[in-house]
Amino acid sequence: MIRSRFLTLLLLSGALSATQASAQNSRPAVIPTLREWTGGSGEYRLPNNLTILVELDKLSLVAPIAKTLGQEIRDLTGIRPTTQSTPQRNFHGIYLRLDPKLEVLGNEGYELNIGHNIELVARTETGLFYGTRTILQMLVLDRGHRSLPCGSSRDWPDYHERGFMLDVGRKFFDIKYLRQYVKFMSWYKLNDLQIHLNDNAANDYSGFRLKSEKYPDLANKDGAYSRKQISDLQDLAAQYHVQITPEIDAPAHARAFTKIRPDLGSSKLPKDHLDLTNPNTQKFMNGIWEEFIPWFRGPYVHIGADEYNGGPGSAPYYKGFINATASTIRSLGKKVRMWGGLKMAGGSAGVDRDIVVSLWYPGYQDPIESVNDGYKIINTHDGYLYIVPFAGYYYQYLNTKYLYESWKPTVFGSEKLPDYDPRVLGGMFAVWNDKAAYPYGFEDVHELVKPAMPTLGEVLWAGHPKSARSYDRFAKDFQNLGDGPGVKIAAPPVIRRSGDLLFGKVCQASENTGGNFGAQNLVDGRAPTRWIASSKKAQWVSINLGSPQSISSVSLNWVPDCFASEYKISVSDDGIAWVVVYETHTGRGGSELVKFDRKPCKYIRLDCLKKAGKDGAFSLFSLEAMP
Repeated sequence: MIRSRFLTLLLLSGALSATQASAQNSRPAVIPTLREWTGGSGEYRLPNNLTILVELDKLSLVAPIAKTLGQEIRDLTGIRPTTQSTPQRNFHGIYLRLDPKLEVLGNEGYELNIGHNIELVARTETGLFYGTRTILQMLVLDRGHRSLPCGSSRDWPDYHERGFMLDVGRKFFDIKYLRQYVKFMSWYKLNDLQIHLNDNAANDYSGFRLKSEKYPDLANKDGAYSRKQISDLQDLAAQYHVQITPEIDAPAHARAFTKIRPDLGSSKLPKDHLDLTNPNTQKFMNGIWEEFIPWFRGPYVHIGADEYNGGPGSAPYYKGFINATASTIRSLGKKVRMWGGLKMAGGSAGVDRDIVVSLWYPGYQDPIESVNDGYKIINTHDGYLYIVPFAGYYYQYLNTKYLYESWKPTVFGSEKLPDYDPRVLGGMFAVWNDKAAYPYGFEDVHELVKPAMPTLGEVLWAGHPKSARSYDRFAKDFQNLGDGPGVKIAAPPVIRRSGDLLFGKVCQASENTGGNFGAQNLVDGRAPTRWIASSKKAQWVSINLGSPQSISSVSLNWVPDCFASEYKISVSDDGIAWVVVYETHTGRGGSELVKFDRKPCKYIRLDCLKKAGKDGAFSLFSLEAMP
């Protein structure tokens, strides 16, 4: 009954803008691209008395979505929508409707009709929510944030698994950032936030990020989440239809556990490897799961289980650990995920098949063999989908142009599965904080992630539609759309030290380093960016001050294990004839301040002559010069 009454209201209402056009409206530039769009003419302009209509018998299911949409419309436009469950004859607004018979669009699809009013219909609350993201994106793309183009759309995703993994084990990020990322992900219709909760970093550092009552010394003092914080995060995630997947990694990457239980650490393997021949190891890890799984509401728990280099004879113990852990987790009401690493144990024979495998490196577990063995897989291929901030290996920024134009979640390097193979659940990109000791924060990570989030949202939802815009157009569109309503993450800090004469000046170097690690990073005022050059030969970098200056000291901020034990600093008036002002054969790395007699110059040059430290490169975070 309410359906027919609303259709009558659609015909009678007069909310359509007076601005009409005979041509059909082009496909809106929302992200992900709408699967189907039939353009109408003119636009629907939000009235000041905007109403969001919800059917009375679906009020408890749809009211939370209406509330979220109303808040975000208010934030964008200043309009304060009201929600009602009984249509009025002068209705002007948005009708949110559930239709359980709309099976053709699946559990995440929706229909959107924009005319004299806006009608959004879906089979589930999740589909309805995703339709609200589209409405809001249309408003953002309208510069006045008040109008939407008339037309109709049907929209649905290619893949259910559309994820992002954040390593907080090595580098802790405050819960406020995870809350921001729930909203950011949902803006581009990604739906799974995997939180990597423990790991190891250099210099014996390890992290575990949940506060334990059983083991008070397990959680890091430099940052860990309480049960209430995790609960509140999941409340927000439910509101934005994002799944939280916890990952606790063992039996490798487990130094956080061997620190508090050294008796469980292997005496023959790396410090972060648990001793799987010790029956107390499984008992201890079961206790970890039993304490923390009740914190989480989502269907999956990720057990890590990668890179256990146990050596000959270890495979039965490793496989037994995986099977016993999976059994424990299922007994606690969850499904199991793990990283692909079974080749290191001789293959999958004897391993539980009721585990979803995150395929990250085919050399450790082959995707085709995995699906043929009976596993469902998630594409997290390191060659396409790993960001390791400021490391100099893997990506700094994902190759989003390639991902947008060519990549599919069934592609694993040279190996490919059939398009839309149901054994491939989808994809997930990841941030690994291997260089946790480097001076970067969440704002720096966010800058690296920002282009990737809309790109993976596009590819995993819409694939590569024939109507796809060029990558350059796509990049402009996601810049216009931003991070979503309520997401406010500051730009990475740029700090110019008082008196520094090199800030922002033009740099040249003996080696043109690719991958965002060029010499210009030395003078950009950003703490974590760096210059990298091979140490197989002497290297130099020179900086043009632009005009003659007098310099009496230089500050070098070396990357750990990448410093020069022998180097010299020279100055020049013309960039051709150089005068050495400082030279050392005992460089110590870290932050070095070198002083010399004040010299007038227009150019300054650093020559790295001999390498010290373990890493195979010269590398500096910054170079500063003072008068």
